[in-house]
Amino acid sequence: MTQATPKGRPLDDELTGRVLNEVRVVLEINGFVNLRIEKIAGAVGCSKAAIYRRWPSKAELVAAAVLDGIDPGDAPDTGDIVDDLVEHAWQHLTNFRQGRPVRGDGPQGGSRNGILLSLFDVEVIPLISERYMKQRHAQGREILQRAVNRGQISSDVDQDLALDAIAGFTLFRLSIKPDAKASSDADVKDSYRRLVRSLLNRENQ
Repeated sequence: MTQATPKGRPLDDELTGRVLNEVRVVLEINGFVNLRIEKIAGAVGCSKAAIYRRWPSKAELVAAAVLDGIDPGDAPDTGDIVDDLVEHAWQHLTNFRQGRPVRGDGPQGGSRNGILLSLFDVEVIPLISERYMKQRHAQGREILQRAVNRGQISSDVDQDLALDAIAGFTLFRLSIKPDAKASSDADVKDSYRRLVRSLLNRENQ
C-alpha cells in the first residue's frame, strides 16, 4: 500500500525502501555526520525533493532508517518476572543486533556501530525515544507492575532504574562488547537472567 504526502501525492514504497536501505549502508560506512541527502538521492536515482517529501530533515530520515522493520513486540507474560524481563530484553537485543539487511557492498553481519552511534545524535535521540523507547519502557513497567501485583517482587523495587540498567546492558552488548558471535544465544540469555535476578534481589530464586 502506498503512502501519500500531505497534498495527497502517492509515495513509491519501493523507492522508500531503497532510500532507507541506502541510509543504513552510509551510516555503517561513514556515520551520521558524513551522511548527505544529495548523495543518498544520487545513489538511489531520485531527487532530494523526493526524499524531503517523505522525511523533512536528516534526523527524521535517519530515525526512519534505524526503526524500519523493528518491532517493539508485546510484553511477555510467562508467569515469572525473571523470564518476562529476559524475554523483553531479548526482543530489544534481537531488533538491533540483526537489523535490516543492507546491499551487498555493505558491512554484512557487522557490529552495526555506525547505525548505533547515529542514535546518539541530539536530533535523532528524541525521535527514537518517542517512536520506540517509550513504548519499550512502558512495556517494561507493565511487566514489573504485574510482578508486584502477583507478589513476585517488592513494590520498593526501583522500576525505572532496573529497566535502564537492562537497556544499558543491551547497548553494551551491541556496541562495546558485541559477543553474540563468541557466545551462544543461551549464554547471552543467561547473562540477562543473572543481571535481572541481581537487580530484583532474586539471586537465590
